[in-house]
Amino acid sequence: MNRWYVRQHTKHGGIHPPRTSINRIGEFSSAMRRQEQRIHDKEILANYVQLKPGVLVIWDRRPHRVIELAERPVDLWGEEHEMRFATALEQWERGGKRGDQPEKATWDGRPYVFVLQPDGKPHEKPIHLIGPANHSWDVLPEHYAICAACGELPPCRHEIAEQEADRQAARADVLMDIPPGHCLGCGEFITARQQATRFPGPNLWRPDLPENSAVFHARQECSYEVDRYRRQWEARGGMKQQPSLFADQENAS
Repeated sequence: MNRWYVRQHTKHGGIHPPRTSINRIGEFSSAMRRQEQRIHDKEILANYVQLKPGVLVIWDRRPHRVIELAERPVDLWGEEHEMRFATALEQWERGGKRGDQPEKATWDGRPYVFVLQPDGKPHEKPIHLIGPANHSWDVLPEHYAICAACGELPPCRHEIAEQEADRQAARADVLMDIPPGHCLGCGEFITARQQATRFPGPNLWRPDLPENSAVFHARQECSYEVDRYRRQWEARGGMKQQPSLFADQENAS
């Protein structure tokens, strides 16, 4: 099974040969469930592609074709990979020496050289990358879509930036609709029975509201927004926030 589907943008790829089975602990008690599991396992295994020259992969958001794969000789590993192997060996020893002892010749993290050519651009210089043998690649089919504006694979950086801008605009619109006396986190009204936190000074999120109007529920689900506001508030030299919305009334009594 190596079929590509229209909506399947990528598969997983690596240097290792594809597995023929998936190791599982235990099995279903039903014969039909076991049969369904075997079918599901086949679908999972079919989602892997072994890298070889000619395979299309993604690098830096652009399509590249594998030109060459080569294992780096041990004497050319360099200090960085030597240290990583030493760390892997130390972790194996600390873990009770379970499994086979890491060997440089078979260690999953041993360095490989990946030579990639930008797809459809034979005039450009190939890219030489060094990475671990167990690095997982995103593999492309022969027919793929790219952004007409920048040439990147979707979602391109422009699309991601536009999506983030849309999210921020939607957040700002909702925030501007929150009436005074309502929680700036969830937008709901804060009753006299509810604990709340009020930040003195100008309202950083709603400058159109008067001072001391930045209030939040003290409940857990609003705590993230409280922390987010607090960081901005403290960065601007804020004072200690009042633990209760009605702290001034308590002091007066």
